[in-house]
Amino acid sequence: MLFLLWFRVKQPESMSQKQLMEIWKKEAEAALSAVKTGTIKGLYKVSGKREVIAIIDVSSHEQLDEILETLPITRELGHSVSVEVYAIHPYENFYELMKKLTS
Repeated sequence: MLFLLWFRVKQPESMSQKQLMEIWKKEAEAALSAVKTGTIKGLYKVSGKREVIAIIDVSSHEQLDEILETLPITRELGHSVSVEVYAIHPYENFYELMKKLTS
């Protein structure tokens, strides 16, 4: 199951830039490890913003929940991180559906 995840990170007022970057470094290390294992299919930083977009491949909704709850940035920043989740599928699948529906 493919999902697009859009992370938005807000720096808590009580946290220094250095502290935020230290947490984000841990997150980046975990994310890049997941890229190597194939769980993350695409990983992108939005330029000029504290936002990251990931495309992940998981076997269940429960696995998605587990991943999101155990991310270093979620554990350490909690409410300062918002995540939008979108179920996605290859455009080719949509094209095949359109062919079927129009025949």
